[in-house]
Amino acid sequence: MSEVITERITNWLRTTKAASGTIVRGVRFADETFISDVDTKDYPALSLEQVWRMVSDAFQVLAAQKLPPTRLIWVYEKALLHCVRRGDGDIFGVFVTKKTADVDMNGLNRMLNEFLNMTEA
Repeated sequence: MSEVITERITNWLRTTKAASGTIVRGVRFADETFISDVDTKDYPALSLEQVWRMVSDAFQVLAAQKLPPTRLIWVYEKALLHCVRRGDGDIFGVFVTKKTADVDMNGLNRMLNEFLNMTEA
């Protein structure tokens, strides 16, 4: 994995304003390292890492079955998890509140697309 793109993604996550309704955002890199924009008792890093490992597995299984997804959404009791995977294997996920009226969908889609289109240049 390119250190340049890893640094760029890390900087982007730390400096990009989250869309309203966002609870927590994170990136799982292809080398299985993970970063998140928060680490609280409600969303500890270890738990988030486990979620992103399952997300990565889901992307891999679907791709192996010739059903390569561009975006996956998990529905939880109180939140939704929106995830996208770049061609290099890096995954970005955003937990948002389940109250759709509280979520800025345009802002959420902007973040997901910015991540997908990020390059080393």
